[in-house]
Amino acid sequence: MNQKENISPSQTTTCCYCGVGCGIIVSKDAHQNITLVGDKNHPVNKGMLCSKGMNLHYTVNDKSDRLLYPQMRYNKNMPLQRVSWDVALERTAAVFKTLIKKYGPDSVAFYASGQCLTEEYYVVNKLIKGFIGSNNIDTNSRLCMSSAVMGYKMSLGEDSVPISYDDLELADCLFVSGANPAWCHPILWRRVEAAA
Repeated sequence: MNQKENISPSQTTTCCYCGVGCGIIVSKDAHQNITLVGDKNHPVNKGMLCSKGMNLHYTVNDKSDRLLYPQMRYNKNMPLQRVSWDVALERTAAVFKTLIKKYGPDSVAFYASGQCLTEEYYVVNKLIKGFIGSNNIDTNSRLCMSSAVMGYKMSLGEDSVPISYDDLELADCLFVSGANPAWCHPILWRRVEAAA
């Protein structure tokens, strides 16, 4: 989330951390710092936030270790220099083109964030597979969930979460094995505790 974006008095969005999809309401204070609260109307978290979600705005407001504009080196011995987006993108495209021409499409690869939207995954897959002609793409979302996917397939025959979050409050029994939902998905675990 870029602080320079035009944020209205408050906007609803989704927390970017664990993947549960908690709703948050983002605002700017009088000093143009981003603030947030849990969205009480959101069906996943019903206004609750875990410690990561509650502190998301501190991460966003802290720009001490964040790149705010493109930088590049013209060779490895030169310091980083600020460049325009056009220059950075043209240089990136030129390097990719050179490597692909010299070594083929499989000489490049993409590693995408687990926080991409479905549409962003679609575009980056079209770029690497359709345009560049390589299958060398992976995402943190796949690697992060690979053991869970195998567990789901082996035990339930399907590689997706087998329930709706609404089932948490309806279940008579929950069985957790080899996981720590209180640590990994704290908002869902709070819902389990409240239902118990």
